[in-house]
Amino acid sequence: MKRFIFRTVVISITVSALVLVLNSLGVFQRLENILYDSRMVHTASYNRPSDEIAVILVDQDSIDWANQEFGWSWPWERKAYGQIVDFFNLGNAAAVTFDVLFTEPSVFGPEDDATFAQFCSDYGRVVQTVFFDQQHGNKTEWKESAPLPPVSFGNEFGTEPMLFPIDEISKTTAVLGSITSTSDSDKTIRRASAYRKYGSYYIPTLGLAPLFAAGEEIPDPLTEPKEGRYLRFQNSLENYVPYSAGQILQSYYAIQEGKEPLLDPKMFEDMYVFFGFYAPGLFDICSTPISATYPGVGVHITFLDNYLQDSFLKPSPFFVLVILVLISAILGSVPISVAEMFRIKHFNVFIATLCFLFICIFFVGIGYTSFAMGNIIPMVSPLSSLVLSFIVAVIVSYRQEGRQRRYIKAAFKQYLSPAVIDDLISHPERLSLGGTRRRISIYFSDVQGFTSISENLAPEELTALLNDYLSAMTDIILESGGTIDKYEGDAIIAFWNAPVEQSDHSRRSLEAAVACQKKLDEIRHDLEVRAKKTFKMRIGINTGDAVVGNMGSRSRFDYTMLGDAVNLASRLEGLNKEFGTYCMCSQSTKQEAEACGIKLKFRELARATVVGKKEPVVVYEPMSLDEYEKRQQILREFDKGLRYFYSGNFQQAKDIFYALQTQDEVSSRYYLKCKELLNSPPNMESWKGIWIASSK
Repeated sequence: MKRFIFRTVVISITVSALVLVLNSLGVFQRLENILYDSRMVHTASYNRPSDEIAVILVDQDSIDWANQEFGWSWPWERKAYGQIVDFFNLGNAAAVTFDVLFTEPSVFGPEDDATFAQFCSDYGRVVQTVFFDQQHGNKTEWKESAPLPPVSFGNEFGTEPMLFPIDEISKTTAVLGSITSTSDSDKTIRRASAYRKYGSYYIPTLGLAPLFAAGEEIPDPLTEPKEGRYLRFQNSLENYVPYSAGQILQSYYAIQEGKEPLLDPKMFEDMYVFFGFYAPGLFDICSTPISATYPGVGVHITFLDNYLQDSFLKPSPFFVLVILVLISAILGSVPISVAEMFRIKHFNVFIATLCFLFICIFFVGIGYTSFAMGNIIPMVSPLSSLVLSFIVAVIVSYRQEGRQRRYIKAAFKQYLSPAVIDDLISHPERLSLGGTRRRISIYFSDVQGFTSISENLAPEELTALLNDYLSAMTDIILESGGTIDKYEGDAIIAFWNAPVEQSDHSRRSLEAAVACQKKLDEIRHDLEVRAKKTFKMRIGINTGDAVVGNMGSRSRFDYTMLGDAVNLASRLEGLNKEFGTYCMCSQSTKQEAEACGIKLKFRELARATVVGKKEPVVVYEPMSLDEYEKRQQILREFDKGLRYFYSGNFQQAKDIFYALQTQDEVSSRYYLKCKELLNSPPNMESWKGIWIASSK
């Protein structure tokens, strides 16, 4: 216990320190961004858009409508934008924000700009844009016609190049909002600042400026985080149910003509209206966690939405990162230690890996859940700590604890099955003579006519043939969880439910037997070409109580089984000869397998007594569903004949078996048996329908 605790502490502290250093160097930032974006995409639907925001877009439908109705080409006259402003003035909207750069005079002349400006002036709550840009900015001082930034701590201006609206429009603007965005190193916008500092002035971002225009309470720039606020995006701008500029203009013109409008301006009372372009080739795009082609206006809308609903994502402080990295390092190193400490069966690293994967999935779930709740917890650094500490723990465990495993495996791999070796590794105290009574399923198989096959082949050819056959059958038995007891020439002896407990051992044994016969069908042609004889295999299976354990001398022993149930399985393998079958099981195996939900089908063969036993046993032929479907009619007729046989009605049984004998070998054997009994009738008072085996 002390050794495991010491090892866990050392690994955890070392790995945590390494991960924190790598994190400070920015090694994990790219992966962290990927996981951040994934969380944003998968949790965006949990956040509903604000009901206080309306989005008006000049989309392709609007352009097509204007061209069709009025012959307007693009760009539109700016008086159309003024009419849109007037529409919202009629509805007493809180503010109208244009995400459009009016940096050049209208191509339709000064009167067009004057008309637009007049509508803006009449409304008094229009927000226009100012763009800070080193390349395209044309002014390095604040424009005289533009309204001063609403927040300042002095009267000192900055010197950055800017783009302003033209004078006519600047004069009638309530507030100018900055549209200069801040992106991360991968050019993706995940955060936005409430203000842009310009000398001693603070210019609100376009997403915050509408609050100033509406006269609402605004945040103190000195308390705003320097790196900006993390935005919680909607998965699409469509979530805000945007209206087309064409719909607004149609409604406005209807009102002017005294008609019923398509949209009532009162719908937008006290709402913050954003106006932008959305037609192909007109709108600016940016990369966000939601999409690499997200409309730029969506960033500003998202900021206002988050502010109104107080739904900005909150990053975790540094100490949370330290705690998560340390806890992850501990959790990563614990599973392998616990698996070893309590000597959990099977391969410790496998069990520990399952625990490790569960911890990873659980942590990822926490990361996504906390994100949906508005909290950002770092994920890559803790996950890296988890993975790295697990890998280190496995390596250390392999070096320190694996020595005994390697010694036992090297010492016994030539004598014991892998399952027995793993059991001994987990329980070294079992390296002693003796056995335990256990209910097991026993498997015996033998190759039909192997003696004649061996007589026709050279020793080398026989060995190669036998090795290929035994390897194919053994692989199937081991995959099903069986233990190979021994090989006796061409015979395979195996069992299930020891040393590892298997509640469905009877089902496993039968499924393995059917799979072995199917595999033999696949390779039979090759084996028969090499053997120069027919190559078929008989299998007998029984389930019962037996003694299982280490049998032999104190210096040399084997893990094997003893008991009457074992002998019966051996006899059932030989009993196949009597019926011309190649797979047979006892009633106990069938019943227990059916209780475990086996999907195989069974044909009752006989009530038989085997050599060396007086009590009869009911035996069955297991088969796959496909085989059963193909032979269903024959099997039904056979069962009728078998019932007549059991009742002593040999003539009717004989007639049924005679009709089936060319299609079914078992029916052929029963036909001969019925003829024999008709010629020499038994004592019917003592007749019980028992088939007495004549040989082993």
